[in-house]
Amino acid sequence: MNIRNQILKKNLSYGLVFKAGAILVTYLTIPLLIKGLGVMDYGVWVTIFSIFGWIYYLDLGIGNGVKNNITTALVKKDFLSANQYINTAYISIFLIALLFLVVSGILIWTLNLSSILNAELDESTVKIIFLITLVSFFLNFILSLYKQLFYAIQKSAIVELSLFLTNLIIFLVFIALLKYSNLSLINVALIYGISNVSISLIFNYVFFKRQKELVLSPKYFNRTKTKDIMGIGFEFFIIQVCLVIILTTDNLIISYLLGPAEVTTYSNVLKLFQIFLVFSALILTPLWALYTEAFLNKDFEWIKSVLRRLNYVFVFAIAIVILTVIYAKEILYLWIGEDLYYSDLLIVLTGVFVLIRIYGDIYMYFLNGVGKIKLQMWLFIVGAVINIPLSVVFVSYFNLGSSGVILATCISLFGLSIAMPIQTYSVLKKNSFVREEIKSN
Repeated sequence: MNIRNQILKKNLSYGLVFKAGAILVTYLTIPLLIKGLGVMDYGVWVTIFSIFGWIYYLDLGIGNGVKNNITTALVKKDFLSANQYINTAYISIFLIALLFLVVSGILIWTLNLSSILNAELDESTVKIIFLITLVSFFLNFILSLYKQLFYAIQKSAIVELSLFLTNLIIFLVFIALLKYSNLSLINVALIYGISNVSISLIFNYVFFKRQKELVLSPKYFNRTKTKDIMGIGFEFFIIQVCLVIILTTDNLIISYLLGPAEVTTYSNVLKLFQIFLVFSALILTPLWALYTEAFLNKDFEWIKSVLRRLNYVFVFAIAIVILTVIYAKEILYLWIGEDLYYSDLLIVLTGVFVLIRIYGDIYMYFLNGVGKIKLQMWLFIVGAVINIPLSVVFVSYFNLGSSGVILATCISLFGLSIAMPIQTYSVLKKNSFVREEIKSN
């Protein structure tokens, strides 16, 4: 069996187990939170958490840039360069995180946050929640670089294990807290923060303990490696900023225009369908580094065979998404246990959104792995520019409610699902032709 297929099979099999466990625990945690906090406060928490989730997208592309460069260095067994990339990335991300910490702290201190969230909460309480979440995200922003390191050495299953353990700890603490005390937004912020930071610390230690040739040391910081990381990394950064606007502003828009309670119903529907994106990422993530290695070794036939199989999987995904759309309300009631109203249009459009994402990602992971990202960068820029205005128009002028927000997201991403397959096959055709020309000469 091809060594890449063996690596992929191992990551997928173990990753599937850990991912399934993480999803199960997450889906069990959400009803607990809604029960403990109430629909309104849960909507506030989801909005706050998604706001700070923006931070992970704003690493100036260093995470993805370092992943590509470390994979290339390890393929060439250039451990000096690998160490330089790793340590340069950690120090660079620390400086970026410090800047975000200061700027965000000033904004939290000066803005009227309860008004922005449209929440009926004491402003001082909201500020405390924001500050707790800010500090935990600051620490985890730096420490979570371990995920890119495991991806680079083709150990994506270990990342899935870390996420499972994080979710499990959060779930168990919530159960204990609900049994012996009351749940508050401050408690929730502390539990999420401490759990994420603790697991990140442990898995950073595990990575460097196992990879004896790779070490954390400031002596390996190399300013010139910043240019290597930030070359393609800057384009990744632009894409990440656009993703923040397209994917993570929805909850804030809904909270501001429609109220936190609407965030809860929107979030529940999105979480139901997100399982497809999660499993899609589980399959595609190990391929990123494998695509890089295969492309460097000019094994284009293997790449094409993987893409064909992924298209078969996508056809299967279409059928399952349609079934989920049909039975979504029944599933949501059984899962959440609360008698909430879910719009038919919201459910259908969320299904469409998921299919657009999956199909585009099939090809995007290949293009990311080989560094061909300029076209998608421009398409993401266009999507980001139109996303928020479209959301406001659909909600405020067409009275589509939260359905208008997901419709705007679908429109913003649709171009990528058309352009990415075309570019992929263009890249493969061009490089296959060059390879044949070299062989014939």
